[in-house]
Amino acid sequence: SGPAIVASPQNCGLAGGEYFPFTFGPELPGDQRADDALSFCFDQPPLDEAIDIVGAPELRLTLAADRPQANIAVRLCDVHPDGASELICYGVLNLTHRNSHEFLEALVPGEAVTAVVVLDQIAYRVPAGHRVRVAVSSAYWPMIWPSPEPVRLELTAATLALPLRPLAHSDETAFPPPEAATPWNTETLRPAASDRRIEHDHKTGFVTLSVADDFGEVRDHDNGLVHGSTVRETWSIHPDDPLSARGETRWTQTYSRGGWSVRTESHATMWSDAKSFHMTARLETFEGDRLVFERDFAEAVARDHV
Repeated sequence: SGPAIVASPQNCGLAGGEYFPFTFGPELPGDQRADDALSFCFDQPPLDEAIDIVGAPELRLTLAADRPQANIAVRLCDVHPDGASELICYGVLNLTHRNSHEFLEALVPGEAVTAVVVLDQIAYRVPAGHRVRVAVSSAYWPMIWPSPEPVRLELTAATLALPLRPLAHSDETAFPPPEAATPWNTETLRPAASDRRIEHDHKTGFVTLSVADDFGEVRDHDNGLVHGSTVRETWSIHPDDPLSARGETRWTQTYSRGGWSVRTESHATMWSDAKSFHMTARLETFEGDRLVFERDFAEAVARDHV
């Protein structure tokens, strides 16, 4: 058989959840089948008995790229008997870093190289009857910024190293009840809420991830300070065009006590062309409704093997 071809659409990765979740629920990874469909998947046979994965899995690959810069993302998934795909852990690598993070080396299109992708540390039991899936993609949006050009990877060899430990059939240890400090004496004035939506525009082809996190508002009963915050994020990309990637964030922070109140508003935007990353931002500070400080930022950063 020939090489495995990996040429993922740029919107692969939207089932990955947040890099650093602030809340549970929609920020956590969901069913991976949508991303699996945009990746090349290696499925193992159903397990005769459960396995415990404890440590950092590694995938060693021999591959060739058709561009001088390419990313690779590797996900380890638990495939349930009904077909649901659950994320165990993942790892990403800019292939120009394959030999060193200090001395970068562009890829020679068509030339085979060896790379090792180290996945996150994990402690996870895969039950008997489930399958282990290794999903490989050339994009993982918006977790990582896309390569400047669409990439085609040809995989000719892959070896997975799973850190397994002996299976425990009973509790190995018992922990005493946890100790905790006295709970913070607060009153919730506005409960937290989280919303995460993916929109596919069938006219333009763009795919947009919209995130709205309201971290709520609380009053500290010890000093009377009221604090609240919200964030809105938008991440958009066209599946065929890595240079269409765009991210926007808006943060609001509020503080008040009695008749005094202050608020900060920040708005940042990032996009890229073939040679540079571009970032703009605006910061505004208010006392009550009066604008007391404002500043605009704009910067371009050269793409260095990214």
